[in-house]
Amino acid sequence: MSQFSVNTNVSSLIAQNILGNTLGAQASSFQRLATGLSVNRGSDGPAALIASEQLRAQLRVLEAESRSLQRTNSVISVADASLGEVSDLLVEAEALAVASANSAGLSEGELEANQAQLDSILRTVDRVAVSSSFNGQQLFTGDVDLDVGGGDSITIVDARTSALGETEIDGQTFTLADAASGGDLNLITGDPGSAQAVIRAARTQVDIHRGELGAAARFSLEPRLRGTAVAIANTAAANSLIRDTDFARETANLSRLQVLAESAFLVNGLAGTAPQRVLNLLTPVARF
Repeated sequence: MSQFSVNTNVSSLIAQNILGNTLGAQASSFQRLATGLSVNRGSDGPAALIASEQLRAQLRVLEAESRSLQRTNSVISVADASLGEVSDLLVEAEALAVASANSAGLSEGELEANQAQLDSILRTVDRVAVSSSFNGQQLFTGDVDLDVGGGDSITIVDARTSALGETEIDGQTFTLADAASGGDLNLITGDPGSAQAVIRAARTQVDIHRGELGAAARFSLEPRLRGTAVAIANTAAANSLIRDTDFARETANLSRLQVLAESAFLVNGLAGTAPQRVLNLLTPVARF
């Protein structure tokens, strides 16, 4: 049985409650559309928030790993380019040693010229070794270790002439620096044949190290970079499914809430006319 009440307008209270809930849902929908996130606080979805935060942390780790791998790859590229220059110089140095070893018909002036060219080459090798750096760090000091993945690392060779081409000859160890003027293997008063052996050993050492760096880049760094890129994309996609707003769906939901809000406003207005109905019932009595 219907009952009209003036002191407590139950219909209006119900309409106001529905209107409040609808306006609250509408505000949440506005927030999701404004931020682009379907989960803005814990109450929007506790489980979703936890999963999303874990994925975000994992994504940051993957991105940091990717940057580290790219940095290592860049260091290898710089080192390889510098060693390429050193290798070219050592090819020229070896040719000078070969020419000087065949001393028949060579004048003292020609030997001195060859030695002068060799000295220039050796100084350039040292200059390349000292000046080659990455982000302010010298690369060819013999103590630069690069992490190439899987727990493996590679140490960049010491490219200074005093460390390249170590060769034992007659019980004595020589390096590329010994082929310079005044050294035991200089081309004028020393042993050009032994100088040739040391220079060849240095060139072989540089070429082998370039191959090691190239192998590390191609078979360790690049696969890890590709794998990390795939992992980053998949993790970001998974987080997007959980955290990001579906704009098509949310726009449709907002339109529904707007209709409901307008309806609730109208119903609340109609509910407010209930006391007027009671007054209408009392009007004939008043007239009587």
